[in-house]
Amino acid sequence: MKKFMLLFTILIFSCQSSHDVEEIKLTKPTMVSIAPDSVAIKKLQEKWGDEEFPVFINDVMWYDSELMMLVDSLDIKQINSEKRKIKLIGGENHWQIDMDTTELKWLYIYFDGTEFLERDAITMRELLSSN
Repeated sequence: MKKFMLLFTILIFSCQSSHDVEEIKLTKPTMVSIAPDSVAIKKLQEKWGDEEFPVFINDVMWYDSELMMLVDSLDIKQINSEKRKIKLIGGENHWQIDMDTTELKWLYIYFDGTEFLERDAITMRELLSSN
């Protein structure tokens, strides 16, 4: 009976964790932007403090806006998410993202139709502007 309960518990937890992963299938050039969830925002607010946090967020949002306006002007599909665990599927390529294990709070991934490119907002804007 103990073995059955252990096996049942493992099965339950493995099923729960697979449902937490959002799968996104990409078939054409796409910008995937992942923003922090409320838990990560709270941690950032604690880290930066009440005075610096609004300044930090304002800067991040400005760069995000600049990138998204460029992506829009280039007619590139956009996907936005606040999920912590994402699996990107593009052709033969798969990319698993776990925002719980990264220091990056805003993540930008460009799928060019064949491969994934990860950059911060500033570098991604420069990359897309030069192509």
